[in-house]
Amino acid sequence: MASNKKVASLIEKKRKISKEINDLQNNCEHLNKVVKSIKENEDSSTFVIRCVCGGCGKTIGVPTQQELKKYLNGR
Repeated sequence: MASNKKVASLIEKKRKISKEINDLQNNCEHLNKVVKSIKENEDSSTFVIRCVCGGCGKTIGVPTQQELKKYLNGR
């Protein structure tokens, strides 16, 4: 039973941390846009190229063709 309580406690901490991250990302002005390769979703092993806020890490869009070429060419 002790491990069940530990798991429940950790799940609650994870929920609180996720909410805090979400609140910070929603209040961020996203002034520093960076093109990055990120996981398609949390459980995925597939990566996609997206625009991400350099300040808070939130995915904020899909790069333009020009941004994509610049990213792929390493510039």
